[in-house]
Amino acid sequence: MGIYVYKAVDTKGKIVKGKIEAPTETDVSIQLAKLGYIPISIGFKGEKAPPLRERLFKKRFRRTSHQALVIFTRQFATLVKAAVPIIEGLKVLAEQAEDDNLKEALYKVIEDIEEGKKLSEALSKHPGVFSQLYVNTVIAGETGGVLDKILLRLAEVLEQEQETKADIKSALRYPIMVIIALFIAVMVLSTLVVPQFGKIYRGMDINLPLPTQIMIFVSASFKNYWFITFPVLIGLFFLFRFFINTPGGRLWWDNLKFNIPIFGKIYRKITMLRFASMLNVLYQAGLPVLNILDVVKITIGNVVLAKDLDNVKRFVADGKGISGGLFGSKLFPPLVSYMVSVGEKAGALSTMLDSLCEYYSLEVKTSLKNLTSLVEPIMTLVLGAVVGGMALAIFLPMWNLISIIRK
Repeated sequence: MGIYVYKAVDTKGKIVKGKIEAPTETDVSIQLAKLGYIPISIGFKGEKAPPLRERLFKKRFRRTSHQALVIFTRQFATLVKAAVPIIEGLKVLAEQAEDDNLKEALYKVIEDIEEGKKLSEALSKHPGVFSQLYVNTVIAGETGGVLDKILLRLAEVLEQEQETKADIKSALRYPIMVIIALFIAVMVLSTLVVPQFGKIYRGMDINLPLPTQIMIFVSASFKNYWFITFPVLIGLFFLFRFFINTPGGRLWWDNLKFNIPIFGKIYRKITMLRFASMLNVLYQAGLPVLNILDVVKITIGNVVLAKDLDNVKRFVADGKGISGGLFGSKLFPPLVSYMVSVGEKAGALSTMLDSLCEYYSLEVKTSLKNLTSLVEPIMTLVLGAVVGGMALAIFLPMWNLISIIRK
């Protein structure tokens, strides 16, 4: 929303001035017409200042809902196919959008288009809402005159990504709950239970087993020095975040993702699904292969894989095709390289990429289901082992004392 200043002639012929809050200049004119005013001039004064809390936290903590973007893309494709003018279609979708970030971006896109900019150019000003994959797909659709078909294909890719994210969240839900429960249990035992037993044992003046000594020491550290312990832990967390955002740290972290036991294989499958989906939608849009690889490299979300795609680009530039570079990569499975090679030779790359997407989509779903089945008992055992170990360390001196008394 913006603030517009206007000068107009009212129903009595007098010149009036004022301010109106509206998404676009056109909307200001409509509001003035409803008042019976004839506009002389309308000028944009600036954005409406949001509340301080929103200004501080909006950009950092609010993101456009993936679901909202999928729905918008499908609806927009339908309107374009029905030959509804782009501006009118965007206005309709902006008015009914429930996601605030998307709504705000769409109103600004409308303003830019009214000023003569292309749709893709207007979308590119909002990278937090419309990714480079999105913008480049729209560019291809505009150029080829098939914007509606490209948008529908893009919506399918976005829906597939959304499904994968939902499956990942579902698979991780139980482990996260167990970790939270474990943390709470450890904190309660360390700060409430262990100190009480520590007092009892000190009064009994007995030699404590090593596990019990360690437990009492850790408990005392948490209880007496929490104002140091927690800031240190929080500092280490932010230090790690800072490290993985440096070039070297990001390279190390992205490489580690492929090599984590169990999770690494699933991450590779998810990455291959994303690679095949993005490559396919841009290839179907008719973009040059080198441009496609540039977009995929930026949007794939892994710098190690992006470096491999740089090598693939060199093979393509030398006329050896995409598969030539994939065969030399350790990150791309032979199946991907082989199917891309067959598709290039047969002139049916899109068909082969569709098959890859179907294969990896099923593989990801199956792997995540198996992960859930595998992780649940492991996490239960871990929870039992930690809590049981702490309980054993607490009661071990008492059992030893009972044994001595019986003798």
